[in-house]
Amino acid sequence: MADIEGLLPDPVPDHPLLRGRREIGRGESTIVLEADTVDGLERVFKVLSSPTDYAYYTAPDRPTGRHFPLVYADHGTFGRSSRGFPFHIVEVERLYPLPGHGEAAEVATKLSTSYFDACMMWRNLAQDMGRIALHHLNVTPMGWSEAVHDSLKALEVFSNEYGALPDLIKADNLMMRKDGTLVFSDPVFME
Repeated sequence: MADIEGLLPDPVPDHPLLRGRREIGRGESTIVLEADTVDGLERVFKVLSSPTDYAYYTAPDRPTGRHFPLVYADHGTFGRSSRGFPFHIVEVERLYPLPGHGEAAEVATKLSTSYFDACMMWRNLAQDMGRIALHHLNVTPMGWSEAVHDSLKALEVFSNEYGALPDLIKADNLMMRKDGTLVFSDPVFME
């Protein structure tokens, strides 16, 4: 998977927790490997090379709640990525791509479309357009459920406090649990 342009080019670090694990996904700064199922709950190891992603998953004041990933363990650092940042190994719940239909897909489509439209409205502000677009989703009545609205607020606070740029457009940034719950799986990136 490492040969696709734009994806993290590094091999999976040779760490005892990761040896023999099947790679199931890869992003610009993340490698995802299968982990064990514990008490019926599927887990993955996320190998993170971005300080922003690491904070999103492990900071004490990170966003939590119904629409954020469950984090089971921070297994520390191991090696460095080709981009110069340490690899962090974090164990989280396994999430799934959104289907083409259903409530989670509809909410995700509305979030992505509304976020994109707000980015276009605020595009003259360049790099800050994403943060302002996220703020726009929070203050403009759009019929979000209370849980989604609270999650958007928490994401805005995190983005501002950590200097993270929100991204609600890329498909894999919004995923779901097996029960159909929408999850902000990877909605931020580094400046």
